[in-house]
Amino acid sequence: MAWAQRRFEGRRITYVSWGGAYQDGQKKAYCDPFTEMTGLRIDQDGPNDYAKLRLMVSSGRVVWDVADVGAAFMQGAEQQNLFEKLDYEVIDRSRIDPRYVTDHGVGNIVFSYNLAYSTERFAGDNRPQRWADLWDLKRFPGKRMLNANAPTSLEAALLADGVAPAQLYPLDVSRALRKLDQIKEHIIWWETNSQSQQILVSGAATMGLINNGRLYDAVQKGAKLALSWEQAIQSVDYLVIPRGSRNLEPATALIDYVTRPEPQAAFANLMVFSPTNPAAFPLIRPELHGWLATNPAYADKVILQDGAYWRDNLDAVNRRWNAWRLT
Repeated sequence: MAWAQRRFEGRRITYVSWGGAYQDGQKKAYCDPFTEMTGLRIDQDGPNDYAKLRLMVSSGRVVWDVADVGAAFMQGAEQQNLFEKLDYEVIDRSRIDPRYVTDHGVGNIVFSYNLAYSTERFAGDNRPQRWADLWDLKRFPGKRMLNANAPTSLEAALLADGVAPAQLYPLDVSRALRKLDQIKEHIIWWETNSQSQQILVSGAATMGLINNGRLYDAVQKGAKLALSWEQAIQSVDYLVIPRGSRNLEPATALIDYVTRPEPQAAFANLMVFSPTNPAAFPLIRPELHGWLATNPAYADKVILQDGAYWRDNLDAVNRRWNAWRLT
């Protein structure tokens, strides 16, 4: 095949993702094998910054060629023409669960934001299980940790306030902010996924919202932490090409490679994020299945984040969210 001939020898692209163990895993599972096969040099940058991405595209000075973006940002940015339309003559979209494919992006992982907690502080029957427990400062004392961005933090607040998952969207933002007011002075906010891991590992917070892969990485490194699958908020990350990239051919080829089962399984074996290619599941170590957000055992517990809601409402909600954060 063409890749065996190192077709991109002498060329280079920049891959931007979320830093820390997550991006290290992507480098090992996606980028390094692709470099070995094709000769393409893949420089790493991160953590991703959506404001910076927008500025690159609007100014025509795009230095990122492949970007990992979250679903809440993805759908709105797609409508705003921030990404190149993907070439599905090159990328085999049939490999991917059709729920995770759009004209401009291919889902590369399915993950969840879970309630995690210190097992040194809370054990046995006194373990937090639902978002309401994060608000229970008497039973579960200590600092809380939440996402500094509105998506996931607002959902967690409404679920804690008793909103049924089926009635979660459209979000009642006023109700969510009132709920967050109750614990605002006790919250440590994380800006990046790496920070969320550091905050819990350090003990700065006794419980909080974190994605399942970051928690797994912390536990593997010896952290005394655990998570609950009750009311976990499931989402997807996509690979996109920022509009104006000067390296469309190698960027497209890299995304096509990532849709294959082998790199997706390799990443899942490192970070326990579920693949979007169903053929990857048999290649994932069985002992990791309990960490996967798409495990059938959690089907009646997890809640799929509504990307369409965030596509249509992200900017308006962010204005209210940012104003509330400043008060």
